[in-house]
Amino acid sequence: MKRYNDYRTSKRTVEVHDLSFLSDPDHHYGWFKRHYRHHKLRRALKKAEVIIAHNTKVATDLTRYYFIPKERVTISSPHKP
Repeated sequence: MKRYNDYRTSKRTVEVHDLSFLSDPDHHYGWFKRHYRHHKLRRALKKAEVIIAHNTKVATDLTRYYFIPKERVTISSPHKP
């Protein structure tokens, strides 16, 4: 997760790269770190005006775990060299 303010539009933006700590039960995080990251991300998503997902799986996981409407999530285009 990366939080920043877009200075061109002055909107709070959250960019989410991975939610495997929620979907994978065998993730290497302990219960405390998983709990901490979940609440930190939930609070950031609540305050964000723009939400950017790294791919479609992350976008569907945001809808699944955080009940974010699909209309609020923008999927970033992959960078091709």
